Amino acid sequence: MAAVPSRRSQQQPVSGAAGQQQPPPSSSPPPASPPPPLSAESPPRSPEMPPASQRQGPDSQPEGEAAPPPGLQPRPLSPPPGEAAAMLSPSSSVPPAPAPSSSSSSSSSSLSSGGSPPESPDSGAVGGAVGPGGPLSAVSGAFRELFEACRNGDVSRVRRLLEPGNVNAKDMAGRKSTPLHFAAGFGRKDVVEHLLQTGANVHARDDGGLIPLHNACSFGHAEVVTLLLCQGADPNARDNWNYTPLHEAAIKGKIDVCIVLLQHGADPSIRNTDGKSALDLADPSAKAVLTGEYKKDELLEAARSGNEEKLMALLTPLNVNCHASDGRKSTPLHLAAGYNRVRIVQLLLQHGADVHAKDKGGLVPLHNACSYGHFEVTELLLKHGACVNAMDLWQFTPLHEAASKNRVEVCSLLLSHGADPTLVNCHGKSAVDMAPTPELKERLTYEFKGHSLLQAAREADLAKVKKTLALEIINFKQPQSHETALHCAVASLHPKRKQITELLLRKGASVNEKNKDFMTPLHVAAERAHNDVVEVLHKHGAKMNALDTLGQTALHRAALGGHLQTCRLLLSFGSDASIISLQGFTAAQMGNEAVQQILSESTPARTSDVDYRLLEASKAGDLDTVKLCSPQNVNCRDLEGRHSTPLHFAAGYNRVSVVEYLLHHGADVHAKDKGGLVPLHNACSYGHYEVAELLVRHGASVNVADLWKFTPLHEAAAKGKYEICKLLLKNKLNTLFLLHGKEPGYNNLEVAEYLLEHGADVNAQDKGGLIPLHNAASYGHVDIAALLIKYNTCVNATDKWAFTPLHEAAQKGRTQLCALLLAHGADPTMKNQESQTPLDLATADDIRALLIDAMPPEALPSCFKPQATVVSASIISPASTPSCLSAASSIDNLTGPLTDLAAGGSSNAGDGAAGSERKEGEVVGLDMNINQFLKSLGLEHLRDIFETEQ
Repeated sequence: MAAVPSRRSQQQPVSGAAGQQQPPPSSSPPPASPPPPLSAESPPRSPEMPPASQRQGPDSQPEGEAAPPPGLQPRPLSPPPGEAAAMLSPSSSVPPAPAPSSSSSSSSSSLSSGGSPPESPDSGAVGGAVGPGGPLSAVSGAFRELFEACRNGDVSRVRRLLEPGNVNAKDMAGRKSTPLHFAAGFGRKDVVEHLLQTGANVHARDDGGLIPLHNACSFGHAEVVTLLLCQGADPNARDNWNYTPLHEAAIKGKIDVCIVLLQHGADPSIRNTDGKSALDLADPSAKAVLTGEYKKDELLEAARSGNEEKLMALLTPLNVNCHASDGRKSTPLHLAAGYNRVRIVQLLLQHGADVHAKDKGGLVPLHNACSYGHFEVTELLLKHGACVNAMDLWQFTPLHEAASKNRVEVCSLLLSHGADPTLVNCHGKSAVDMAPTPELKERLTYEFKGHSLLQAAREADLAKVKKTLALEIINFKQPQSHETALHCAVASLHPKRKQITELLLRKGASVNEKNKDFMTPLHVAAERAHNDVVEVLHKHGAKMNALDTLGQTALHRAALGGHLQTCRLLLSFGSDASIISLQGFTAAQMGNEAVQQILSESTPARTSDVDYRLLEASKAGDLDTVKLCSPQNVNCRDLEGRHSTPLHFAAGYNRVSVVEYLLHHGADVHAKDKGGLVPLHNACSYGHYEVAELLVRHGASVNVADLWKFTPLHEAAAKGKYEICKLLLKNKLNTLFLLHGKEPGYNNLEVAEYLLEHGADVNAQDKGGLIPLHNAASYGHVDIAALLIKYNTCVNATDKWAFTPLHEAAQKGRTQLCALLLAHGADPTMKNQESQTPLDLATADDIRALLIDAMPPEALPSCFKPQATVVSASIISPASTPSCLSAASSIDNLTGPLTDLAAGGSSNAGDGAAGSERKEGEVVGLDMNINQFLKSLGLEHLRDIFETEQ
C-alpha cells in the first residue's frame, strides 16, 4: 500500500485519544515507519483544521458519544421511558449526546434520537455521526418493531412486518428516520435490498436533512452505499448544513466509500455551510483519495498490465489522468495504449481519460499506440478526438512514430484521419523521410494525395480538386469506408458539388464504384436528395438498380428519406419499384404515404393466381397441379418474395419429379432470384444430390456465384455434403475458393482431401496472398494443416504483409499448430512487414516457450534469456510487447516482469478437436495417437499441453 501523505503535525490526533477515528475494517494498518516528507510535487494542502481538542464534531467525542450537527436540537438527556427503553438491547444503549456548539465543524449522520451504533463489524464506527439507535416510545408497536428489525438486520422479521403503508414510516419520537435510514446506517445489506424492492424512498430525509446514503457513508458500509447509488440515491445530496455523503465518508476516513462515491459522480468541490470541502475536513487516511494520489502506483500498474478488476476498484475522476511520479510521468492511458490493452483503453476513455495528456517528453497516448503498431487502440484514440498531428518536444508526430517503425496499417489509418506526412521534426525529417522501405515511402505519398483529393471533394473545393487530381488517384478509396472522391463529391452539401462530380467523371472516376456497404454514388446522392448529381450520374451510366449490402436500391434509400422528387426522378430513369430488399421490403413499403402513392402506380401487378398455384405446387411436390399449368408460366416469379421460380422451389424442397417435369418443359436452370442464387444453389445447400445431378445434366453452371460470391460448392462444402462436392468437382469446378474458406463449416477434412486428390493447388493464393495453410493455421484446423503439409504446401509462404502461417498460429494462440509447423520446417525468425517475428506476436506462454526453443540464441530479443526451456516445468517467458523503446516513446518499464507458465500450459478453444466423433488422444488425418504423433516430431515434452487442449 502506498504511503499516505502526512498531515501537518498540529493536525495529527493524539495517539490513543478518546474519539480518535479508527481505520475502516477493510483498510490496511498504517506503516510502521513515519511517512516520507512532502515532496515538491505533492498537492497543496487544504487550510488547517482546528486541533482535535477544539473540535465539536464526531472525531472529538468520547467513545460511544456523538454530537448532532450545528443547529440541531439537543437530544433529551433522560433515558427513553417505559416500554421503548425495555425493547432496546443493552448493546444499543448509549449515553446521550451533549448540546451542540455553534462552532461545530462537522455534520452527523443520524438515524434516531439515540447515540451512535455500537462498534461492531455491522455498524463499522465508534463515535462519528449520530447512530441508528435510540428511543422509539412514541411510535406504535408495529413501527417500533419494524425499526428494531431493520436495525438488527432481521430480514425475515422485516418481511413479516413490512407493508406498503409503513415502508417509509418515520421514527416520530426521534429524528424522523425511516426504516431505510436504520438499515443503511447499520450496514444491513439484505434488509436494504428488501426495503428498496418494496418501495423504500432512497431520497427520504430525516429532520436533519440526511438521506439514508449519508448514514451508510458515515459508517463505512461500501456495499450498501453502492446499492443505494445504483437505486438512484443522489451522491451530492446535502443535509441541513450542506454536508454531502462525501463529507461524511471523508471525515471518518472511509476510503472505500470515498472511492465508490467519486465513481458515481460525487463532487468533491461542494462546500458545507462553514465553507469546508470534503478535502478540508478529511481524515488523513482519506486525503490521498481526494487528491488523486491514493494507490496511484497500483492504478498505473493495473493499466500497464491490463488488470481490469484492479483498475476499476481504484479508478475515480480524480486519478484517471494521474501522472507517474517518476520515469516519463506517464498517465494510465499512456501505459494502456503502449501495451495494447484495448479493454483498459476503452474503460479509461469512458471514464474521462484525457487523450491529449502529455508525458515528460511531450508525447500523447497516440504516440505510444502508433509507435508499437497497435491498430485498434489507435482507432479508439482517434475516435475519441486524439490530435492526429500532435507533436512531442522533438516535433515527432504519431505518423513519424508509425512510419519509422514500418507500421504500415497504422500509417494508413492515421492518413485517413488527416495525418500530414510533410510535417518535419526537429531534425528536418518528415514521416516519408523516416520510412524504412521504398514501398512505404511510396504508399505514404500515394495515400496522402488520395486523402487530399477526398477532402477536397467533400468540401467541393474546385481549385483544390484540380490541384490534387491525378489519374493514378482518381478512384482512390478511403481504406476503412472504401469511399471514392465521387462518393464524397455527391454527398457534399456545398453548391459546387455538381461541377466537382462532372469533373471527376470526365477524368475517369468510376460511376458505379461501391463503398464498404456496397453503396454506389447514386445510393449516396439519392439518400441525400441531391437531385442535381442524380441526373449527372444517370447521364454517365449509373446503374439504377444496383443493390447495397441490404439488398436496397437507390430508390429504397430515397423512399426511406421521404424524398418525393428524387423518387420521381429515379422512376423516370428506370428504377424498378418492385425490387424487394433482403429484409423483404419494396421501396414503397419503406416510404411515407406520399411516396407510397407514386411508387404504387409504377409497381407491376402482384403474382397472378395461376402463377401462385404453380409456385405452391412446385414447393409442395404436387406434380398433377404442376402439369395443369401452361408452358408460358414455367418461369414465373414469386414477386412478393425473393423472385424465385418454380424450379428454385422444387430444387430447394427436393421435389425430384417436379424438377424433371419443369426441366423438360423449358424451366431456366440459370434463373437467378433477388440474391443471385440459381436453383443449383438451393439443391446443394440442402444436400439434394439427385436434384443437383439433374440440374448439372441440364446445363446448370457449377461456377455461378450469387451476390456475395458464393458458388454452389460453397453451399455444399459448408454443409458437409461430400457426395455433391464430388459431383461438382467432376464438372471442372474452380476449387480455389473452397480451400480458402474461413467459415467454421469449411473445416471438412474429407472434402479438402478430395479436392487435393483431384488436383487442387495446395499453394493457391487469394487476393491477400494467403495460401490455404495460412487459413488453417489462423482458425486452428490442425487436421487440415497436417493434410496440406502432406501435400507439400509451403510452410514458410508469406502473404502481402509478409505473414507466414507460423505468424498466424502464434498470434491466434494455436499451440498445436505452432508445434506442427515448427516440426515441418517453419522458420521462427522470419519477420513480417512490421519487422515482427512470430515470437513478437505470440499470445500464449506455451507458444512463446516453443518459439524460444526453436530460435537460435543470436536471433532472440535481448529480454529473452537463451536458456533451455521445458514446458512441463517452469518456463520463463517475456511480455508480448516489444522490449525496446525509442527515444521518443513514453512507456515505463515496457519489458515488464517475466512470468511463469504452469505445467499444464494454456488451453485454447480454437485448437480443440474439429470433429465430434474424434477419439480421445487421436489426431484426425493421422494414423497415430497423440503420444506417437509428438514422439515422431521430437516433441514428447508437449504431451501435457496437447492432452489439456484435446
